[in-house]
Parts: sequence; C-alpha cells; structure tokens
Amino acid sequence: MSMQSTRSAYQLVSYADGIAAGMSDAVILVGRVLIALVFVLTASDGSPNAGYLTGLGYVFPEFWSVIAIIAEWVIGITLLFGVGTRYGALLGVLYVVVATVTAHRYWQYPQAQQGIQYIFATKNLAILGGLFVLFVTGAGRYSIDTRLAGRR
Repeated sequence: MSMQSTRSAYQLVSYADGIAAGMSDAVILVGRVLIALVFVLTASDGSPNAGYLTGLGYVFPEFWSVIAIIAEWVIGITLLFGVGTRYGALLGVLYVVVATVTAHRYWQYPQAQQGIQYIFATKNLAILGGLFVLFVTGAGRYSIDTRLAGRR
C-alpha cells in the first residue's frame, strides 16, 4: 500500500499532488529539521531548568532537569540527522506528552498566564502531529537511516 499517491480525488489540484510526491524527501527533511530545532534550541538554552521543575512540584528537580535536557538533545539529534528517526520520534512523543501533562495544564494557571500556557499546550499538539508523521514516514531519503539501509 502506497503512503503517497500522485492521483488526486480533486482534479483541480492534481498538479499539486504531483509536486508533493516529487518533493516528498526534501519536504520530510525540512519538517525533520524544523521539529528537531524545537528540541535542540530548548536543550541548548538549558530548559527545563530545576527551578521551573520545582515550581511544577517535581521531586528531585535537578535530576529530572538533566534527564529532560539529555532527552531533548537525543530527540533533536536523531531527527536532525535522520539516525534512528522512528525511535527519536517515539521518544519525542513520550517527552511531549509528559511535558504537556505536567507543565502546560493551562486551566490551573492564574488567568494572566493561561493564554501562554494554552499556546504551549496547542503547540505541543502540533509537534505531536509532526512526530507521528515522522514515525510513520521515517527519515526520508536524505538521512543517515537511508544510508545505513543501503538505499539511495
């Protein structure tokens, strides 16, 4: 069963389907890099820090801060280079679910902070969508995964 089709159910946009099919590997690369940047940029900033996790009620916040930053680096690197992409995507799903459930319960924040926490929660839903797509599609042609599998 093909994951992508060049035939469209919509005649008026069938040209766009052909372009999408022809550019799928490049678009997967761009998507992979953009999602990876979310994790790499956050980890390089040292977030989540122990103070933030203390405020969320974490036990052993220093320990969990280090674990979270390491996880973000691992997720970011696997997606950026396309090595172990499906595993990185699954780790990313787990990480984002934990982060959303523990840190972005916007309804529990004071009203002045609810808006930004709502944005963080919905942003995480979009990241989850991208991670699920990468889990299903894999890293694409431009990746270490493809090189290791011997495909070009």
